[in-house]
Amino acid sequence: MRFARGLRSAVAVLILAAALGAGPAFAQSPQKTLRFIPQADLRVLDPIWTTAYVTRNFGYMVYDTLFALDKDFKPQPQMVD
Repeated sequence: MRFARGLRSAVAVLILAAALGAGPAFAQSPQKTLRFIPQADLRVLDPIWTTAYVTRNFGYMVYDTLFALDKDFKPQPQMVD
């Protein structure tokens, strides 16, 4: 009986902590600059020549894609009219 009550209390504390931690961060100011560190140096810019993820990621950041997948994973026009 004491174990069940203690377990319920622990679960309630965890749920409360998760609910309080899921809120927005009010202390942060909105910024427009995205900074990241790639996992490797960018050596080749041509995604046809290499299959390195850093080249693919660079291509996605610089060039927008013509099509994108929607929530049902069906291709939808993104830049194509």
